Amino acid sequence: MTHNELEELLGVYALDALDDDERQLVDEHLASCPRCRAELAAHREVAALLGNAVGESPAVAPDELWDRISASLLDEPPALSPLVRPRGRRSLALLVPLGAVAAALILVVGLLAAKVVNLDHQVTSLNQQASVAKILSNPSHQTVQLTSATTSWHATVVLLDGQGYLINPSMPALSRSQTFQLWALSRNKIVSLGVLSSNPSAVAIQLEPHMTVLMITAEPLGGTPVPTTPVLVRGNLPVGV
Repeated sequence: MTHNELEELLGVYALDALDDDERQLVDEHLASCPRCRAELAAHREVAALLGNAVGESPAVAPDELWDRISASLLDEPPALSPLVRPRGRRSLALLVPLGAVAAALILVVGLLAAKVVNLDHQVTSLNQQASVAKILSNPSHQTVQLTSATTSWHATVVLLDGQGYLINPSMPALSRSQTFQLWALSRNKIVSLGVLSSNPSAVAIQLEPHMTVLMITAEPLGGTPVPTTPVLVRGNLPVGV
């Protein structure tokens, strides 16, 4: 085999997918080719990263991951340019294992990214809960109850020096196309204080002295510039918050 043909087998070699004869040829070539040894090390590093990433993440479902990888193996490889022709009978076979490694690595990166985002949300939630506890421990804090005149829905806002947190909400379940939105009455004008999650708890609120009333409505996902649905709960703010 030529150097290029042997080089094309390195990905398969790293995955232990060569037959004995071809493995022996690659072994002999590697003994005298530092460039291919370096490329082989890179292939093995990717494979090791893949294995470690899957093994260390408790959020990963290995069966589902490998089912998706296996399904990708059934896909036909993309058409080759007329100027790029496969060399050797193992060239097409090489596309499959390397495609599997690439697909698996993409999946793992996506799963790890999701895990990082989830961790960031957890840290944010813990920080907000700590801030709420700090406000509640201060004897100067104030509490505002947001209630409904016709239902048992309610929420609490704790305030200190213009900083507030919405806590302990009890409001209706929303559809996937809806979100809670917080409003304030400011100088006789209703202004949005932001879109809340479907289960808003320990949500930070930045208030201004001329705000007099807080309200929550259920709006289309993404929020709206003005309320489009009836107020679910409302409460009066202390003067000069």
